Amino acid sequence: MNITKLISVRLPVQSPTKLSILVLTLLLVISLPSIAADDLADALFDENSLFGGDDGDSGSLFVESGADNTNLAEQFMAGSDPVVINGSIAIKDTYTHTNNAATGIKTSNRFSASGVVTADVRPSMDYRLLLKADYTIAEGSNSTTLREGFVDTSFQDTVFVRAGRQTLHWGTGVYFSPADLISNDALDAADPEADRIGTNAIKIHRPNNNDNYYVYLIPNTQGSGMHVAGKGEWMVNDSEVTLALVDQVQGATSVGLTIAQPTSWGKWYGEYVLSHGVNTKALDINMVASDRRARWLQQATLGGSYTVSDSGDYNISASGQYYYNGQGYDVAHWRNNSNAWAALMANGDVDTRLFSRQYMATSIRWSGMYDSKLSSSWSLLQNLTDQSNSNTLSLSYRPLDELSVSIRRTQTNSLAAGQYSPKGPQSSYSVSVSMWNKKF
Repeated sequence: MNITKLISVRLPVQSPTKLSILVLTLLLVISLPSIAADDLADALFDENSLFGGDDGDSGSLFVESGADNTNLAEQFMAGSDPVVINGSIAIKDTYTHTNNAATGIKTSNRFSASGVVTADVRPSMDYRLLLKADYTIAEGSNSTTLREGFVDTSFQDTVFVRAGRQTLHWGTGVYFSPADLISNDALDAADPEADRIGTNAIKIHRPNNNDNYYVYLIPNTQGSGMHVAGKGEWMVNDSEVTLALVDQVQGATSVGLTIAQPTSWGKWYGEYVLSHGVNTKALDINMVASDRRARWLQQATLGGSYTVSDSGDYNISASGQYYYNGQGYDVAHWRNNSNAWAALMANGDVDTRLFSRQYMATSIRWSGMYDSKLSSSWSLLQNLTDQSNSNTLSLSYRPLDELSVSIRRTQTNSLAAGQYSPKGPQSSYSVSVSMWNKKF
């Protein structure tokens, strides 16, 4: 990635709205009272990130800070070694048997080696370069993906800047996250714990005690100019609250609000997003795609998790989430108009990822079953608009750190052209053996 090219992209001058947002947000950041770096707890930041609250961690976004004489620049930008290269490798063999009502039985076997390579270069207290790439070696299908590649710097240990490809995990939702407004790699409800590919951006971060303030500049991949975003994070009693504003070039302007509340039994969370200028088209009963850029559209989600454990027998966690997608359709018009729907998707006129109005996700996981090496899980994804669903059961066994075996069964059901089973009911079974899981 050419970091210099990314930084030198010019801001559009034809949009006073975007410039106003940028100026106001920058003034907010600059006008905050100065703080010394040793007033911030090191728990705000993990070892891979200078920026708390943006790493997608499922735990608390904020930790109460106190004076601990920690120099952020020295600890997080200068590291113990100027250059650190590490990575991982795993060899995996997966057999899959799929039975679809429309296409019949298919089987496959995939043998692969995959992992991650990371280079962390910290030549001084003022600069850091990080490169993180995934690789996969398989029969007839080798690939390499740059997951992250960015440069960090700081100004007087109070303002931190990151430029390049970086993970931008906004929102608190586990399966669905409408407040994740600026990431190019959307959250996958079927695999919510999967690593996500970074987004090219410039991030300016100003911490202030327990609070954090951000400005983001994101290149417009569809043309010239930059998207502009600002976000604030605050602790309100025990709740973690964020407020964000995003203005896209020739796109929607959105306001997002999130809250996460830890409890003695787990946590609950919520998100609300209001958008104006959405340029994907709506679909009416006559399969006519109408412009809705002048409309205000709402999205909201509410979820929570519960954990119960016994040191000798079980560690069981359950989670659930409901998602109201005001940008989706409340009636599955495409069922009786599959050809017209296919044409709209091919032209990119409609959102094809989460195009329905209501969704639900539920999961239960039992780790260390009766103090053994066995773990089991069950998950259910439901599209409440077209009544399609995906139901998954899995059992895994890890006798050694370098060896694990898992068995998975997934059943999808729907009527015609349902999102989770577009070709009708389908059952899938897979057996995976992962071996030689090594880190270097």
